[in-house]
Amino acid sequence: MKRRSTIIGAISLFVYGALLVVTWMIGTQQAAEKTDAQLDYAILDFRSTIGGAIDTMLGYVAKSAVRHIGKAERRTIEDMANIARTLDIDEVNVVNRAGVILASNDPHCLGVVMAGDPVMEPFMALTNGVTASVSQPFRPHARNPKVRAKYLAVAFPGGDGFVQVGLDERHLAAMLPAILGYIFDEWLLGRTGFFLCADASTDKLISNPSRHRNEAATLSDAGFDEEAARPFEIVSNIEPGKTFRQKLFGEKCYCRNYLFGGHRFVPALPAREYYDTRTVFVSVLAVLLFIVLAAFAWFVDRIFRDSDRLAAFYAVEDERRAKDMEIAKTIQNSALPNAFPESQCFRLCAAMLPAKDVGGDFYDYFTLDANHYAFLVADVSGKGITAALYMMTAKTLIKDMLLAVHDPALALTRANKELCANNPANMFLTAWVGVLDLETGIVTFANAGHNPPVRIVGKDGGKSMDAEFRTDSINDKSGPMLAFMDGIEYKPHQIPLGIGEALFLYTDGVTEATDEKMELFGEERLEETLRVMPNSEPTMICNVVRAAVAAFAAGAPQADDITVLAIRRIAAPRTFSRSFPVTIAAMADAKDYLDEKLAANDCPPAIRSVLDIILDEIASNIVRHSGASSFEIGMEFVDSPAGVKLSFVDDGTAYDPLAHVDPDITLSAEERPIGGLGILMVKKMSDAIAYNRLNNHNYLVVTKNFGR
Repeated sequence: MKRRSTIIGAISLFVYGALLVVTWMIGTQQAAEKTDAQLDYAILDFRSTIGGAIDTMLGYVAKSAVRHIGKAERRTIEDMANIARTLDIDEVNVVNRAGVILASNDPHCLGVVMAGDPVMEPFMALTNGVTASVSQPFRPHARNPKVRAKYLAVAFPGGDGFVQVGLDERHLAAMLPAILGYIFDEWLLGRTGFFLCADASTDKLISNPSRHRNEAATLSDAGFDEEAARPFEIVSNIEPGKTFRQKLFGEKCYCRNYLFGGHRFVPALPAREYYDTRTVFVSVLAVLLFIVLAAFAWFVDRIFRDSDRLAAFYAVEDERRAKDMEIAKTIQNSALPNAFPESQCFRLCAAMLPAKDVGGDFYDYFTLDANHYAFLVADVSGKGITAALYMMTAKTLIKDMLLAVHDPALALTRANKELCANNPANMFLTAWVGVLDLETGIVTFANAGHNPPVRIVGKDGGKSMDAEFRTDSINDKSGPMLAFMDGIEYKPHQIPLGIGEALFLYTDGVTEATDEKMELFGEERLEETLRVMPNSEPTMICNVVRAAVAAFAAGAPQADDITVLAIRRIAAPRTFSRSFPVTIAAMADAKDYLDEKLAANDCPPAIRSVLDIILDEIASNIVRHSGASSFEIGMEFVDSPAGVKLSFVDDGTAYDPLAHVDPDITLSAEERPIGGLGILMVKKMSDAIAYNRLNNHNYLVVTKNFGR
């Protein structure tokens, strides 16, 4: 223990010394940067102040010219020269709305067109009736590039032309002393810095700090060495200057050298202020470092003493987490359907391989009605028990909504609303939900941010199981994830699934599986895998894909659940049913429905006519006499012998037509009781007929063979 404390103390002293050296270096660097920043700002601030003062002066002059001239019209050169002299300005131009100079004190400017000129075009904004004035910085004069001039223009009322005034740099130089003396006399830089301003040609000081008022008459008297001073050129407002050291008024200073308008400007910051900045910085950090390093030994010792307790804690935590993962796996597996459906119309297989850190993948499949089958794959965010429990909630919600509305898009919309309303853990999930119409093979689906499935398509258009097949990605537009945002309305999409064609659904654990080089399995490899077994059963498809992913990973740890589902349509259904309202119009719809299914199942035309009569008679009795709210027509086509079983189901008054005594057709119409002829005709035309009453519903089944 004592030896460890000695080592910690020695390390602390070494670190403290090293940090002091680094702090001193950083303090020096920061002091230099602060000094540069202060000097940069001083010159840029001066430039802005002078520019503002000149703009204000020229603006006043231009407005005076506008009031004096009144409107954009031609004037004599003498008249314009008098105006320029009166306003003490070098150039004055009257410009009309088209940008043509109508009047000027400079005859070379008359007739010049500003519109379209790259230099003078900005002034044309004054003709829009909104812009009041436009100013330009000093630039070379159009006729004499050696002379620099500044221009400002003010619009006539309503934008009907404008007056442009110009001031050249030589004229400005004569005006600067009065302005600069007023500006710089009491302008401080930092706490103790100051500004010096002198005529560049005579070296005579124009402004001088008050504390050195009588110490020098020229820059040279103040100690300024022009040969040693590096000039400062402003290229842009963020261009850094060049700092140099000079001894001014007997004190070392950091300075800049800037020429403007025939004057030299020297901002100066005493070196003691530079060093003060570094001293304060180093002193404060030295105290803080001492406090920190004094506590360093205590913290390190505390860490060593706590390490054993932490190791024990993590061991218990790992054990608890392992139990949680087992519980999560149990929850996840118990939520999945454990038997694949048995259907003459399709085959389906699904499988999930959970990762070490159990996620929230799940799949589901179930019957919606006699003609529709639902299937889905989803992926919940997060890991562990929380994801497993959320998966149970989401799975139950989606299934309940699908059973209620039979519409994937509407079911996801409603499920999303429920999930958003109660989501304290801020979780979300992706889902792909499809409903297969067993009659047509149309898959209606909605996608909530999930991986698009791969379709295995027959090259003959899905007409047979023996055709060649190819893969095709389903890239319809996806909606956002479930529980991510309330108020989302998911859109339905449809894809055809012909005989022999299949859909392969999966989660991102398949395409995002990685090998030891961290390369992804990817969608391209998935499609290549599916292309080598296009005619396979769903069970084979799922097993081969899982094996391909495992071979690709080659022992790399599985980071996410791997979930797959394949469904292949193998035949059209032989059983059909549809409900109709109890109306006369519905009888015609029922006939069309019957004829459609009979024709699709090779019913002879003569038998079809007989079945139409049977339908008309029985449906007419239900509509007119049963008092039912609706009726259902069912068809089951059989092969031995070829025929159809036609069923009629209604919730009307109990009535057994077979119990009715057949009328004596040997009697005349006047002698024979009313009724019974219709059911007698049905009996004669059918091969078998049966009636039953179950759960307050009438069931009448008529069998007709196609051979008779």
